[in-house]
Amino acid sequence: MNCSIIIKVRPSHFERKKYCSRKCKGEYQSNHSPINQHLSRKQEVPCSYCKKIILRKRCDINKYANLFCNRECNTLFKKEVVPPGPKRERITLVCQECKTPFEVIKSRKNAKFCNKICLGQANGRRAKVMLSRQVTVNCSRCNEPFNKKPSGLRTLNFCTVNCMGTYYSEKQLFSGENSGTWNGGKITYYGPNWLAQRRAARKRDNFTCQRCGIGEPEYGQELSVHHLIPFAINNDYQVANELINLLSVCEPCHRIIHSGDNHPSKFNNFSVDDIV
Repeated sequence: MNCSIIIKVRPSHFERKKYCSRKCKGEYQSNHSPINQHLSRKQEVPCSYCKKIILRKRCDINKYANLFCNRECNTLFKKEVVPPGPKRERITLVCQECKTPFEVIKSRKNAKFCNKICLGQANGRRAKVMLSRQVTVNCSRCNEPFNKKPSGLRTLNFCTVNCMGTYYSEKQLFSGENSGTWNGGKITYYGPNWLAQRRAARKRDNFTCQRCGIGEPEYGQELSVHHLIPFAINNDYQVANELINLLSVCEPCHRIIHSGDNHPSKFNNFSVDDIV
């Protein structure tokens, strides 16, 4: 509606899409009075600087002595029309860093430095004093000396984050049973003969699930091997990994065996006949 440029719109936007950009929309609305302009209660008043007629609310007219059409008129009015106010009283102080006199307004009577350069030099000198209060300690891992605040000393002190992480990893701190969130763990290492016994169990069972009867060619992968009596019950891996204690099953059947009340750890008396 403003620049007469043909634009492409969605069919659903055909009735409401009227402008190609926000700039065109603003120009059109500035040059054309809104439809509901007659409902506005704004009054026409002259700009206090350029005398251009502008619209302002009645509350603004009663509140402000001077009204302006834009910020430029406001700035020029203050520079050219408004007389300068009384000059604020200034006092002379001596910079604590460079010992040079400087002037400030009376409200800044507690100022200590004449500029930011002197302030930075003073802060640097104070920082060196604070650093001198640090104590020297040895890193708990690499035993290298480093400085640390007395308030930051701990039982274990590390020079870098890498040293701290390596130390915790080597000592297994905050991991496994030493972690505050430890809730038991799953044994994943079944002894040095586990892989051999696993292959032997699958071969003994003819590579077939002993629960549902599916074979490895149909299953598409190797079958799982289940401990009839849980591995955690036996302290000796040779006893736990005996073929009589192993059963070849597919993973869905393995999950059913280890779910809910069917989990072997839920039974007080482990019986192979009851579990299988």
